[in-house]
Amino acid sequence: MSGAATFTGSTPDEVAAFLADQRQRLKPFRRVIVSGDQTRVLDVNRNEVIFPGVTFGHALLESVLRGAGASFDPTNFQIPPAGQPTREFGCTARYPWAHDRIL
Repeated sequence: MSGAATFTGSTPDEVAAFLADQRQRLKPFRRVIVSGDQTRVLDVNRNEVIFPGVTFGHALLESVLRGAGASFDPTNFQIPPAGQPTREFGCTARYPWAHDRIL
């Protein structure tokens, strides 16, 4: 595992640019874990990108989820789970198997 990259920006455009840069350096993203103090994006090798302070109710959470390709319900993703410290969102496959063979 390589060192974690930490986001220091403050706008949705900076989130998109940061995730695009990290996507070039990491393997495909596997999941997004939102906790009470930060959000982490993990790739298939468990390398992570950290968004400190971005948590439930934060304005940038939707940008992080969309940029990572996470599957989420836009009506209730900001609601923390009852009795659990974290919430996980799976990331969809960007390129399905044999996508290049379909004519």
